[in-house]
Amino acid sequence: MRVLVLEQRPYAGGRTRSFVDPTTGDTIDNGQHLLMGCYAATRRYLSLIGSEHLTFLQPSLRIDFIHAGGRTASLACPSLPAPLHVGLGMLDLSSLSFTDRLKLLTVGAAIVGTSPRKEQWLDTITVDAWLRQLGQSEAARRHLWDIIAIGALNERPEHVSALLFFRVLRAAFLGNAQNASMLIPRAGLSEVLVDPAVRFIEQHGGAVRTGEDISAVDILGDTIRAVKTERGAVYSASACISTLPFFAFERVFPSLVLKARKPVPPGAMSQHYRPSTILGINLWFDRDVMTQEFAALLGSRIHWVFNRTRMTGAGAPGMQLSLTVSGADEYDNWEKDAVVRMGVEELQRYLPRVKEATLRHAIVIREKRATFVPEPGLEAFRPRTDTALANLFLAGDWTDTGYPATIEGAVLSGRRAAERMGG
Repeated sequence: MRVLVLEQRPYAGGRTRSFVDPTTGDTIDNGQHLLMGCYAATRRYLSLIGSEHLTFLQPSLRIDFIHAGGRTASLACPSLPAPLHVGLGMLDLSSLSFTDRLKLLTVGAAIVGTSPRKEQWLDTITVDAWLRQLGQSEAARRHLWDIIAIGALNERPEHVSALLFFRVLRAAFLGNAQNASMLIPRAGLSEVLVDPAVRFIEQHGGAVRTGEDISAVDILGDTIRAVKTERGAVYSASACISTLPFFAFERVFPSLVLKARKPVPPGAMSQHYRPSTILGINLWFDRDVMTQEFAALLGSRIHWVFNRTRMTGAGAPGMQLSLTVSGADEYDNWEKDAVVRMGVEELQRYLPRVKEATLRHAIVIREKRATFVPEPGLEAFRPRTDTALANLFLAGDWTDTGYPATIEGAVLSGRRAAERMGG
């Protein structure tokens, strides 16, 4: 099939893109992403568009944790079959007492079996409640599980569904041993995920047109005949895949009833979704201040710090770090200088070398609707791929992918939509 992509923004990629900082010449992501070995759809996508070589898959899972003062610990899994490798890695996590480490295995046992009844129950409680029921101590939650949950679901564990956390853990820790490994981009997100896809479409007779905002849809009976854009262009096709986000879908389709496990009145789907901000703080220092490629900061207002100099070979002298805060709505109205100051102060608490370093440059990126909050009960309202219109199919991380708002969910939804359209 020939594909025509209509993109509202002046660039492709949406919430997953990168750009060149004019001051340093370095490539900046609009939000730092780590992928995982269990992201089968994403890895297949990278192979298809020819950019798999721009990523690095850890031979086995390793996550570094940094305490205030600079003390470090690591979840480092040995080269053993799954799930034995993760279990032994947890038993060696020095930031927890041996008793707490033994109790971590309770979570491992809890993810081994699943059933519709179990999943239905998990979607009624939060991650925090589930972990407490499994006997996880405050230290275990704060120093391990909360970090994983915030990274995967972009919100505090007391606000999100245990079901999606359960699914993430099953996908990562069961099956192939490399499922749990981090898949690290070695270039900007546009270079890895977007630009090669645009070239692929164009090389196969398709086109990608940016700056095309859909204003109306011409529907006859149960079929879309054409879509119209704000600038007056009209496009027709045999089938359409909508990749509109949840907060824009009802503007274009105000009366369409979407298919989900629980019925949703026309125009009411967005009422079930709450957006969440991801805050990115990009800092350039005049010297090396960090040895790890990436690390979680325990007990900090900053959740993750990424060493862009080591990850992507950033060209500017010194060291470029990218700091990430998930569920960052509280910072939406902060001035840039206040955000930068907070980031530097937190780094000084965790990376002692920052105290002697000079900050040369800073960029703050707020993605205010980066993800949706996967609250308990939301799964039943997430729409399916097919719709009441015979030639309209849905894709996007907010649809019923079985995953939280991740790149894997987005890629998987697109593949499903293409398969349904072609079937």
